[in-house]
Amino acid sequence: MKIKFFAACLISTTIFILLSQLSFAKEDRLGYFTSISGVVHVQRAKETEWTKAELNMPVCFGDKIKSGDDSEGEIIFDDQSLLKIYPNAHIAINTIISPVEKKNSIILFFGRIWSRISKEALRRKAFEVQTPTAVCGARGTEFSTAAYEDGTMLVRVDSGRINVDNETNQSTLTSNQGSQLSFITNEIKTESDFQPDWEQAQKKGRQNLFADGEKYGGFVYSEIHKRRDHLKSLVDKAGRLSEEKERYLSSAREAKKRGDDLAYEENISKVTKINNEIKELNRKIAFYGRRLECHFGLFSHYGYLAKHPELSKKFHGKEFILKELDNIEMIEAEFNAMIEEGMKMSMEDMEDLMDEMRMKMKDFRESKMKKDPFDEMDKDFK
Repeated sequence: MKIKFFAACLISTTIFILLSQLSFAKEDRLGYFTSISGVVHVQRAKETEWTKAELNMPVCFGDKIKSGDDSEGEIIFDDQSLLKIYPNAHIAINTIISPVEKKNSIILFFGRIWSRISKEALRRKAFEVQTPTAVCGARGTEFSTAAYEDGTMLVRVDSGRINVDNETNQSTLTSNQGSQLSFITNEIKTESDFQPDWEQAQKKGRQNLFADGEKYGGFVYSEIHKRRDHLKSLVDKAGRLSEEKERYLSSAREAKKRGDDLAYEENISKVTKINNEIKELNRKIAFYGRRLECHFGLFSHYGYLAKHPELSKKFHGKEFILKELDNIEMIEAEFNAMIEEGMKMSMEDMEDLMDEMRMKMKDFRESKMKKDPFDEMDKDFK
């Protein structure tokens, strides 16, 4: 009886997890504003208009948020995590989350934020802050992250642990430690008792950008093209695997009709293997999609500065930004369509996996050889 109970729990738990993953990408409200100082704006997912944030306004999946000069906002999430947005920051919340991921993600295009991650949040889901320079994965509770216009990134851990990954190197920072990264520096140097001058770093970042916009814009431009090509190869591979899976599914159905159990099981086994490959590809697509979105947001900001009637006067190299802006916007539109198709394929694959599990359970129940689906398992342990 214990074996039966364990097996039943295992299958039901697996189904519950898969159903949870299927619904995860459909979450709507994630939290709400608990404090606003100055002017903070919100842009809902797939909308173009910006709305002025108000106290208790819900924060939802895919929202973009930006704060003005001398403006701040504070958000409490439903899992009791807290996010503070400092002046002149631009972020996005939980964009491009794979249906097979359990993760909350903040994309910090530029500016500074402070995060306090609740124990409940860390138990249920991973948490990360993505910047154009690197990714900070939370393993602790409180930390500050800043991303500035020249690609400088600062991170300081107040308590707990943070894993910093710039896709070349990784480093774990603990309480009171921090690091400063850039587009050019691959090494992640850990500094104890890290006390950065956030405002001075922000000013220096703009000075560097305005002194040579073509240099920094060129770096972001190159990253966008490189990442776009890599992402496209992943989506294309997922598409080929999906087509291959459909062929095995078709063969499995034919084998089932003619009563060839061996051929049926062989084809279903191949389908399951491909589903696992597609799920792993899906995680990579979501990850590199967020990395690419970071660079789109930063280059778009460069475009805003290059067009600004006053700020553009100080912007050396703005000609390169303006020349390439339309091209980058076209690539972003292509990227959005590609990601949507990739996520759609992933949801279909998850649903196929659920169908396979239901089919196997049905086969167990309908089998004339076994009155109880777990009888055979019991025999193995007698």
